[in-house]
Amino acid sequence: MSSNDSTAKEQSFLFNVNKIFLVIHLLMLFMFSSLGVDLMAGVSLISICFYFLAFSLTKSEKLSIYVYSVAVEILLYMILAVVCLGIQCNFQLFLIDAMFFLFSMDYVVLRKKKNHVAILLCCVYAIALIILYMLDGFYAPLYKLDSVVIKSISIAMISGVVFLIITCMMCLLHFMSSEEGAMEKQAQFDALTELPNRFYMMAKLKNLFEAEKQGEYFLAMIDIDDFKKINDSFGHNVGDDALKMLARTIVNKARGVELSYCRWGGEEFLLLGKCVDGEVPKNFLDELRVEINSKSFWTSKGSGRMTVTIGAGKYKVGQDYKEWINFVDKQLYVGKCTGKNKVVC
Repeated sequence: MSSNDSTAKEQSFLFNVNKIFLVIHLLMLFMFSSLGVDLMAGVSLISICFYFLAFSLTKSEKLSIYVYSVAVEILLYMILAVVCLGIQCNFQLFLIDAMFFLFSMDYVVLRKKKNHVAILLCCVYAIALIILYMLDGFYAPLYKLDSVVIKSISIAMISGVVFLIITCMMCLLHFMSSEEGAMEKQAQFDALTELPNRFYMMAKLKNLFEAEKQGEYFLAMIDIDDFKKINDSFGHNVGDDALKMLARTIVNKARGVELSYCRWGGEEFLLLGKCVDGEVPKNFLDELRVEINSKSFWTSKGSGRMTVTIGAGKYKVGQDYKEWINFVDKQLYVGKCTGKNKVVC
């Protein structure tokens, strides 16, 4: 995944997070207005305006400003709610949610392994929680509510806290799963040609041998003839373009055919396909060779073309997959030593 795609994904994620916070504050506004808690209703209006403005931050690349601004807003909002209605209403529990939020955002969005700002804010949350519980009984809430109402608010707050903690955990699990998938893809795909790499092919061959179906298949090793001359004459960027052009040709040729492929290394590509009538499909491989020869790549001196040599072979009883690969590599060597630009099988 490119850095632009990653940033867009993070911005979209925070945009949805901001919508959740906005809805929560709208519900808080409705609750405080219904209860006649005018101070918190006014604070809720200010917070709602803040979250509307915060949408612009989620669309910019200043994601850390958004995360820390929300963290401070939650801290101030919940302290004021406790001062207004008392600790029995459990608004302070949202500070625990805020800690989950901070570390989740740190991991998912900011990607910081050591974030001193997040640690500092969490320490402030912890100190605020301790102080609020220590001061309980030393001050009277600004607004008096019926015990039934207090209990209802308390249950609602606990439910909200649990919901947000579960949401944070689900987001973390989803992110970790997607990251694992991205890392697995990165480990098994070649960045330049976007083809699978040798690790992918080796795993595929291993699975084929475990299923004992290797007798139905052939391997073919493709190597660009005189690739060093292309790099030396036109530069490595042109060489990269040639590799990408060859990769696209293989992908296009493989459509509608049971054929796996990978960039084996350097200018070598490995194909794994089903035999036709028990034999290597030499005609297919020769068509691929000719098609590659017909493609042009652009250089500072005009268009250029390249030829390839292909060594192929079907599975022979008693071979393991490494010996099989070595066999087609030797076939490739035979082709190189006998004129190049040919298929040997």
